[in-house]
Amino acid sequence: MSGHAADLALARELALLGGGIALERYRRHPPATRKGDGSWVTEADLAAEEAIRGRLAEARPGHNVLGEEDGLHAAGGGAAAPGRPTWVVDPIDGTHSYMIGIPLWATLVGLVVDGEVVVGVCHAPGLGETYEAAAGGGARMNDEPIAVRATPLGEAMVVSGGLRSMQEFGLEPFYSELSAAAWRVRGLGDFWGHMLVARGAAQVMVDPITRVWDIAAVEVIVREAGGVITQADGSPVADNRSCVSTCGGALHAEILALARAS
Repeated sequence: MSGHAADLALARELALLGGGIALERYRRHPPATRKGDGSWVTEADLAAEEAIRGRLAEARPGHNVLGEEDGLHAAGGGAAAPGRPTWVVDPIDGTHSYMIGIPLWATLVGLVVDGEVVVGVCHAPGLGETYEAAAGGGARMNDEPIAVRATPLGEAMVVSGGLRSMQEFGLEPFYSELSAAAWRVRGLGDFWGHMLVARGAAQVMVDPITRVWDIAAVEVIVREAGGVITQADGSPVADNRSCVSTCGGALHAEILALARAS
């Protein structure tokens, strides 16, 4: 039994809150602009994050909040306090999909304590799927336990954000070798690729670059489902670096070896 049951319940509440706000605006073309890094932000992203921050100010005022849209602050207001538990929020992961009416988007909420992600929830209203995990408590989708499914690489499903993203970040040789060796390759990026690995529908997800709000909630779910998640060089996942989720075991080692050789 996980020691983070109350935190997981709150994370689920927050993810459903933010996801509900986004769903109300979905396919209704909320105003959108480009940020400095070229990515999109909509009025729905801002409204969802604001609501989540408001709830955390009530529920965990002594904690910190790191959100994609409004940065790092104390939950109760003011500057973040070093060393405090930090809630990591992506109000809409997959904003471009959200904008064009593809349901592969989600509200992500993770909790980091002493440098470790201990709770994660990925709520995908457009898919009717909610994934969650707490350290030591296993992983679930829609309240049912999930687990990775191991296969050899030649029988594995590989998912990613697509070839162009690999080219942009220098992973095209690795991705080409991986694609040639795998059974099937599909472009199913953002949070959902990692969740497909966690629930055993895919065996490998490759993301050439992720931000901490993209990966915090995902990380604990993949691990609690029995998978392994690292950078492409085998280092622990980190902000603004690559991320590879697999079903673990020999397959993960094989994927890392391909990355090194490429």
